[in-house]
Amino acid sequence: MEIEDDLKVIIAEARKLAIEWQHGFINHDHFFVAMLKKKCIASNYLDHCDAEPWETRIKELYPPSSKLTFKDSLPLTIEAERVIKHSHKIAQHISKKAGINTIHVIIAILSYNNAVTESFNKAGILIEDITESHFKKSYKTFPPIIKPIRKKVYNKVQIFFFSLSSKRKKIDELYENAANLFCYQQFRDSIKTCQVGLSLSPSNLDLKFLLAYNLMKQLDFESSLILIEELVKNNPENVHLLLLLSCINDMIGNYGSVAETIDALLLLQPDNDVYLNNKGFNLIRQTKYIESISFFEQSIQKNPVFTYPWNNLGFAKYKLGETDNAISNIDKSIELDKSNAYAYKNKGIIYFELGNKEEALKNFNLSLKFGYTEKYGNEVLQLLEKIVPPPASL
Repeated sequence: MEIEDDLKVIIAEARKLAIEWQHGFINHDHFFVAMLKKKCIASNYLDHCDAEPWETRIKELYPPSSKLTFKDSLPLTIEAERVIKHSHKIAQHISKKAGINTIHVIIAILSYNNAVTESFNKAGILIEDITESHFKKSYKTFPPIIKPIRKKVYNKVQIFFFSLSSKRKKIDELYENAANLFCYQQFRDSIKTCQVGLSLSPSNLDLKFLLAYNLMKQLDFESSLILIEELVKNNPENVHLLLLLSCINDMIGNYGSVAETIDALLLLQPDNDVYLNNKGFNLIRQTKYIESISFFEQSIQKNPVFTYPWNNLGFAKYKLGETDNAISNIDKSIELDKSNAYAYKNKGIIYFELGNKEEALKNFNLSLKFGYTEKYGNEVLQLLEKIVPPPASL
């Protein structure tokens, strides 16, 4: 595997930082902070990031170990090794070349769920934007780096011959594999791996929760709901399960059930910005726009940089006839998170109903770019057909 000079400088800087901060390893975020501190090929796509807060974050995330020196050999974490290997696959896929540089590394980091990916999404920068700019060809995904360790469920005979310790080890391996597949958005593979794990341990709560989350990501809300209801029944005070239950019920249209769950959560944490926003959103779902306003305002007061209540407040105001304030609030949501597909959808609806089809089309397309269909379903595609009808079949 050839590493170009551009990346060699960054790896050396990442090692220097890890030693300076007394970390006994180099992870992917050491690479990222090094790219923020040193000029490199990827620098053109890092303008939205400041090194200082990322440096603070990484110091808090990894407590210092014993004093290290430049003579020490620092290992890459499994995650960092995976990023380098994936960078090589990305380079091969794009240009059939063996050499990798910081562009390939940043794309590899953005290929799975992590804090760097989240910051790029909020800045409205996707993998396809970087590849279109740098390689003059748009790539959205690349060959996966994670593979399922087993695809077939274990039968009773196979399970019988497992010792207790080997069975526990295998369950842990399967869960880790399923979680990694989930992070790389390989939801179908993760679902299958969860099912394999559950064939060994049918009552495993972690695997059931991960399976439910995968099913939700695949928009299979009915199957996900069955699992989450079972988990909630056994863990009625788990707020994470209750919140997920309310989200799934919302997607199915069970707004009464959502109201009951959110009200229960608010009794536990009346100042929680997420619960306040979700209560307001539930009221919007029931066309109770006036009642929803105060919940969004409370949520924003608790957390002014929380993007979702700004968007929801804007849509509620639009429904109450306050168009200018509505667009201003939705724009604030987009300012905080330029990948907010739901905000673009709402803005598109407003412009469409105002007769401005050009702005509506622009916002609907942005909603699709930032994954509305994958996250929520086909509503935006159906709205687009009202502006640009599909060609008549012959």
